[in-house]
Amino acid sequence: MLLQSLYCSSLKFGGRWNSWDAKESEQNIGLWAIFSKSSEETEKRCRTCIQATVDAVVELQRLKMGALIVFEMQTKLGDIIDSGTVINAQPSAQMIGNIFFNKAPLHDGAMVIRDGMICAAGCILPLTKSDKVSVSLGTRHRAALGMSEVSDAIVVVVSEETGQISLARQGVLARNFTKDTLKSELEKLILSQYANKNTGETKSKRFPSIRKGKRNEQSTENFQKEKIIWYSKIILQ
Repeated sequence: MLLQSLYCSSLKFGGRWNSWDAKESEQNIGLWAIFSKSSEETEKRCRTCIQATVDAVVELQRLKMGALIVFEMQTKLGDIIDSGTVINAQPSAQMIGNIFFNKAPLHDGAMVIRDGMICAAGCILPLTKSDKVSVSLGTRHRAALGMSEVSDAIVVVVSEETGQISLARQGVLARNFTKDTLKSELEKLILSQYANKNTGETKSKRFPSIRKGKRNEQSTENFQKEKIIWYSKIILQ
């Protein structure tokens, strides 16, 4: 009875402010739970995708079959995806290898990976406009550089002539990757974007208050603490 009386009194005293505050908390907690679960699932898919990509690239290197694989990051690549054939499939080394098999219809274009899924293949990428690129680089490498210049995408290239594995990022082409170094670099660049999302640090930033009132976050927190202490004292008495 005492708790019920206190609850009713608090509603009369706080009125609409307490009602809004409770709804806000419930919504923020619910949204964060959904987002956190989704982020963890995406990270898991990306790990699987990276392993499949590395395994496929090493085999393509052995066979000296060219490949051009784009990992979408923050910049959305809708126009690039529209230029190819939508696949929307879970990646595997066998599937990636089949797409870049030199007799396959999509092998000349680029594959785009979004959130750990093969989104599309046979896509057309913009060529680099830099005049500092070596004349020895072929179309795949120029396309990889071009894509990395106009977006934050990470692009993996396998040379059809030499079998050399390269990675383009921010307009720079790094070469001579091995299986281990490629996997390490992809995990560092791609999985890092999910590290902070699975912590509470970004919770308030991603889900800001949906209600704008006169009280700021600090005063609201202090008010709640004072209210709990006040309830506790009355109950103990």
